[in-house]
Amino acid sequence: MAVLINEQELEVDIAEELEPYIDSFPKYRTRGNKLQSCSPFREENKPSFAVNLEDGTWIDSGAYDEDWRKGNFIKLLSFLMGVTYDEAKDYLLEKYRTIYSDMDNFKLDIWLPELDKPYRTVSKDELDPYLYRNPYLSNRGITEKVQRAFKIGYDIEKQAIVFCWFDKDGQIINLKFRSINDKRFWYLEDGQPIKQHIYGLHFIIKGNVKRAYAVESETDALYLWSHGIPAIAFGSASMSNAQEKLLINSPIEELVIATDNDNAGYRFRKDLERRLMGVLDLYLLPIPYGLKDVNDISPNIIKEVTGTVERLVPSFL
Repeated sequence: MAVLINEQELEVDIAEELEPYIDSFPKYRTRGNKLQSCSPFREENKPSFAVNLEDGTWIDSGAYDEDWRKGNFIKLLSFLMGVTYDEAKDYLLEKYRTIYSDMDNFKLDIWLPELDKPYRTVSKDELDPYLYRNPYLSNRGITEKVQRAFKIGYDIEKQAIVFCWFDKDGQIINLKFRSINDKRFWYLEDGQPIKQHIYGLHFIIKGNVKRAYAVESETDALYLWSHGIPAIAFGSASMSNAQEKLLINSPIEELVIATDNDNAGYRFRKDLERRLMGVLDLYLLPIPYGLKDVNDISPNIIKEVTGTVERLVPSFL
């Protein structure tokens, strides 16, 4: 079977696409054409999640939100990649459907990304329903001053923190909703693709900051800012070509890589090294043993830990 996208069947290698994110499936095992595991969307001890390795459809039998009880592969991949639904869809189209032949009508159909979508910004009125505060981020060490600066909100109905994603000029281009009860997150359906932007870069540009830390999640970036450490977040364990261009054209001259302490974070770190070595001065912040990410570092030692970064040099030197 195949994955259906835009009324076209694509022969997507589901297992290959899931492999970089296998750490997101606790206690996983493969049975026939299914991968079974604990849910990637929430914490649980008994596996209740399964994804079909032929067509990518999945079911989470333990889910309490009907919108997350089952879905297609695009929704699952967008969650794993940390991007919008449309970005995940475009990724699959670009990789698996370059050209196909319609023998009945004798024509070639060439897919190209939609480059002419109108530039969408989020208005102040759209933020009004989320002008609330929840202690979730405060409990994770994010100061009220930083939350206000980054216009953090709260969706009472969905019980989700609202992160504003900005472009380099400080315009809000999308909203990311992050559940306070589990690992689920989602974006505005008509918001801009987040991989065209870098979280926190507008403050880097505004302050002409020369040295910044590079992390994966918004929370990690906000935690560092709360301790007076400028940081940017890519929104996932990858850097798009658009993000690379933004970074290179920013004031940043020294970049401290502080990716997550897992397999995906290690691959991301090596990719950043490969693409940015010789372009920026690169440093590494080793996450202390037993901790997952920057936000796990105790406030009592964050200054000490960030003061022990290692200079990265080309392997041939």
